[in-house]
Amino acid sequence: MSRTCTLALALAGCAGSASQARPEPIANVVPGAARSGALFELGVESLGPITGRTPANQDALQHLLGGRYTVTPVDRSGIEFHVFRDQELLFYVIPNDDGSLFNVHVTSGKLAIVEHPEWVIQSPFQHSEPLTACECWGQHPVCFRSGDHVGVAFEISCDNLATPAERLRLVGVPIQRAVWSPKPFGGPSSEPPQGSQPPDLSKIFSGKQP
Repeated sequence: MSRTCTLALALAGCAGSASQARPEPIANVVPGAARSGALFELGVESLGPITGRTPANQDALQHLLGGRYTVTPVDRSGIEFHVFRDQELLFYVIPNDDGSLFNVHVTSGKLAIVEHPEWVIQSPFQHSEPLTACECWGQHPVCFRSGDHVGVAFEISCDNLATPAERLRLVGVPIQRAVWSPKPFGGPSSEPPQGSQPPDLSKIFSGKQP
């Protein structure tokens, strides 16, 4: 892992020259979204317009996402980039030390998981059969199918999730967030840097740093 750990995660410029016109903001509904009305899709290659090659900095993300979204840097023992639509936190981007993108944590059910459309963030979890493993990130598990680029996190104990039978207890538990990684889960690259825990929104909206 290339980032110095904090608990919860050179820079390439934006495409095109400064003389080129800025692209139109990303449309609210992504064509072919896994769920009708989804703002963005979490897929194999990307999360909406964000890919593994996207520089993880405020300017690059804001330029990519357009004016309908607000990108805010938040220091939680390490900088993260929180993306809001109005005052709703949709997701936050964790950078590596070199400014590249480590992963993205999605907290809003307005984004859809392409490979598992039945897994809806902030809704009760369904169908544990695809899961092959759970890792304990902090005090709570992130579970995934090995080789996938999306894992799901739950606010429950990490205990007793090692087998398919044990993972059945996840059914009905709300998905607290999804984690999109440009590298597939199931290897050492999927282990979380510190800073990957969900933020305290009351502190963000009050202007205080967590």
